[in-house]
Amino acid sequence: TTFKQSFYLFTNLWVITRQFLFFDELRDKGYNSSERERKLLFSRTRRTFMTSSTVSFEGVKQAVFFPFRGKKWGIKVLIGSALTFGSFIIPIVPLLPVFGYFGHIMKGIIIQEQDPEMPAWNDWGTLFLDGLKLLGAVIIYLLPALILGIGGYALFMALDLSMGFSAATLAQSSASTFPVVMVASIFGMFAGMAVMMLGIALAMVTIIILPSALGNMLAKGKFEAAFSFREWWPVLRANLSGFILAVVLAMGLFYLMYMLAIALFATIILCFLVPFAFALILFLSGATGFSMYAVAYRDGVRKMAVI
Repeated sequence: TTFKQSFYLFTNLWVITRQFLFFDELRDKGYNSSERERKLLFSRTRRTFMTSSTVSFEGVKQAVFFPFRGKKWGIKVLIGSALTFGSFIIPIVPLLPVFGYFGHIMKGIIIQEQDPEMPAWNDWGTLFLDGLKLLGAVIIYLLPALILGIGGYALFMALDLSMGFSAATLAQSSASTFPVVMVASIFGMFAGMAVMMLGIALAMVTIIILPSALGNMLAKGKFEAAFSFREWWPVLRANLSGFILAVVLAMGLFYLMYMLAIALFATIILCFLVPFAFALILFLSGATGFSMYAVAYRDGVRKMAVI
C-alpha cells in the first residue's frame, strides 16, 4: 500500500508539472498570435497529446504497467530477466537481445504510434543486430563521461594511496621534501575529484540528450542517425521538459524497485534471491524507461508538427 501511494503521488506530481511546463511553452510561442489561433492551437495540441502520451496520467500508467499486460507477459518478462541474469556471468553478449528488445518497444511507439506493449521474443537475429546498434550508440555517447569519471577516480585513489604509503618514508628520509610531496599529492587528489565530478555532470547531460538521439536512430532505421545532431536536436528542444521528466521518472521508478530488492537482505533465506531480483529490476526498469523515452521523442515530433 505504501509503495502504491508513493507511486501515485510521484506520478501525479510529474503529470501536473509536465502539463504546466507544456502549456507555458505553447503560450510563449503563440504569444503574438490571435486569440482564435491560440485556442485552435491549444485544442489541437490537447487532442494530440491526450492520446497515449506521457502528458496524461493514463499514459504514465501505461508506460509503467505495460510489462504486466498482454498475452504471455509472464514468459516475456521471464525471458528478459533470464538474459539479464546471464549478463552477470557472460558480459555483454546476453544484453544484446535485451537491448534489441527495448529497441522493438521503442519502434512500436515511435514508428507505429501504438501504446507501449511487450513484443514477442522472436527473430533473434534482428534482436541481436538491433541490440548491438542500440547498446553501441549508448556506449559511444557515454564514453567521454565514463573516461572522465573513471580517470578522475583512478587519479584520486592513486594519489591517496601513494601519499599514505610514502608518508612515513618521506618523513624519515627528507624533512624538506616531505611538505612539497604532500601538498602536490593533495592538489592532485582535488584535481582527480574535479575530473570525476566533471564526468558525472557530463553523464547527466548525456542521459538527457541520449533518448532523442536513440529515438532518431530507430525512427530513421540507420545507426548514423543517432549522431545526426541537426535531426534530433529540434525534437529535443521542442520537448526538453518532457525528456527531462521522463528521465527523472524512469530513475525514480528504478530507485523504488531497487529499494524493494534491497529489502530481501532482511533475511538469510531471501538474500539468496537478490541476484535474480536485480536481474528482474534491470529488465523491467529498462523496458519502462525506454518506453518513456520513446513517448517523449514522439511527443517532441508531434510538438514540431503542431507548432
